[in-house]
Amino acid sequence: MYESLHNHTTASDGTQTYAEVLAAAKRLGFGTIAFTDHDMLPSQSDLDYLKSYDGPVKWLLGCEISSGLPKELGGSKAGTIHILGLFTDPTNRALIEHSRKALSARTERMERMVGNLRNLGFKITVDDCLRVSGGDNVGRPHIVQALNAYPENATVIDRIKGEMETAAKTSPDIAMDYMYMLDRHPSDYPYRLFLSDDSFISGIYVDYLYSIDLDDSVKLIREAGGRAAIAHWWTYMRKIDAAALEGLLSDKRLDFVEVCSGMVDSRVERYGRDLSQLAERLGLVQTIGIDGHNESDMGHYANNRQVMSRTEGQTARYIEVFKPDLAWTNFDPK
Repeated sequence: MYESLHNHTTASDGTQTYAEVLAAAKRLGFGTIAFTDHDMLPSQSDLDYLKSYDGPVKWLLGCEISSGLPKELGGSKAGTIHILGLFTDPTNRALIEHSRKALSARTERMERMVGNLRNLGFKITVDDCLRVSGGDNVGRPHIVQALNAYPENATVIDRIKGEMETAAKTSPDIAMDYMYMLDRHPSDYPYRLFLSDDSFISGIYVDYLYSIDLDDSVKLIREAGGRAAIAHWWTYMRKIDAAALEGLLSDKRLDFVEVCSGMVDSRVERYGRDLSQLAERLGLVQTIGIDGHNESDMGHYANNRQVMSRTEGQTARYIEVFKPDLAWTNFDPK
């Protein structure tokens, strides 16, 4: 059965609870799901639910840390990437403290981005974002949902899209970004247009106000019993190029390679092949995850049999290589 080792819930910026993710996984043919929320850990009630779950889907716990770059590339001051961790202990004290600090910083970050969006002409409020998120942990997907809830915001998005299309005629880099954006669903356009650190319009996105550098992020994951990889590396290529990534892997500063995640488009397919070849050359574990934030993300993958057939057996392979503590999973490698 299909496996996804990168998924989000309402604990961070997903729209489904743990129970809803597992129910959707059962409907769509997923046999294994890893819960890897952004800087957030399951609550005690979530842990109690997972321990009592008697359904057919296998689950395991992990995390996705909002990390700075490696020190030699500027560290936390030079921007943020995401480090995926699998089989981490949710009761680890250092991981809990990281989660507490990250949550506090996320609220201020969201407030700043909302102010920047209003200055750009959008209709959006802090309360809109909190209402969408259902709590204090607001991420960019919540902000995008809040934007898309107002029909009048589509006019502003179309205007910026037109400006990017014009700029693409004279800039190869912008042309490539524009092409990749058109591969996505229109609801995702805000990320490439103005809500990323390398988006077309700068000054709207606000980077994480609290983060630790790559090596400290990996250390945090390892000391919580997990192993670490850069999540969706192709989104950070301008920060960490292929040579730098290979160096991090060769020096064992990372443990495995996520070769595919998120919506599968031409960029994901292209660089996924490169990552798979790199992992094979270095003899490293490869993983694939939905990076799912809602059921439609899961459905997108479930319909892509070519990709999903490659996920079968990846959890067992991970366990075989890394031999993690199986206290926080119902997965039985036997």
